[in-house]
Amino acid sequence: MKIGLLEDDIAQAQLLTQWLTDDGYDVFHAESVSNFIQLMQKQPLDIAILDWQLPDSTGLDALRWIRENHNDSLPVIFSTQRDSEEDVVEALKAGADDYVIKPPRQAEMLARVAAIGRRAGLSRGDDQLIRLAHVTIDTSNKNVLVNGEEVKMTRKDYQLAICVIRNQGKLLSREFLLKEVWGVDAELNTRTVDMHISRMRRNLKIEPTCGYCIKTVYQHGYRLEKVED
Repeated sequence: MKIGLLEDDIAQAQLLTQWLTDDGYDVFHAESVSNFIQLMQKQPLDIAILDWQLPDSTGLDALRWIRENHNDSLPVIFSTQRDSEEDVVEALKAGADDYVIKPPRQAEMLARVAAIGRRAGLSRGDDQLIRLAHVTIDTSNKNVLVNGEEVKMTRKDYQLAICVIRNQGKLLSREFLLKEVWGVDAELNTRTVDMHISRMRRNLKIEPTCGYCIKTVYQHGYRLEKVED
C-alpha cells in the first residue's frame, strides 16, 4: 500500500517513514500542503497521514482539497499535537477517518493504519484475482476474461489494465502510468499512454453500459470510476 505523509517536522517524518516502511508500506513524504497536493496529482495513494499545522497552510485545508477535488474515499489519519475535543471533532467533521495525538506510539500507529486499510478494503498483498464488473484478471496465469471470454492483450496493455483497475477511483497522471507500466521517468510522447488507454477501453469493454468508465481528466490523466445512475 502507498501512504502519503504530510509532515513538516523532519525528525517526525523520518521516524514515521521508518516505522511504515519496515512494516511493508511505500511512503511518499511532503513538507507542505502545496507539495502534498502536487504529490497527489502525480502519485495515487491508498492512505494519507496529515499533520495539522504546516508552513503554508493546515492539514484541514489538505483534507478539504482531497475530499473536494481528488478522492472522497481516500482514508485519512490526522497525526497532530492538537488534542482538544474541539480539534478532534473538527477534523472528523471535515472528513478525517482517524485521529492520533503526538507523540505517536509505534504499535498503535501501525495498528491504526492497518485497521483503516482493512475498513477501506485495501490489500497488503498482490491478489491473484483482480475483478471489475464483467472483467476478471488472473495474475497467476496472466489470463484475462471479459464477460467470461478470454481476451488476448499485449504485455503493456495487460500491465496497464492491472494498474488502472487496482487504482479504481484514483486520478492517475500520465507521468505515473509511464513510470508504473513503461518504467520511465522522462516523458515519452503522451500519445503513447492515450493510445493504450483507448485500446484498453475497447479490449475490456469498459463503457457506461457495464457501470464503469475511464474518465479523461483534462491536463491531469485518467480515472476509472463508477457511472452514476
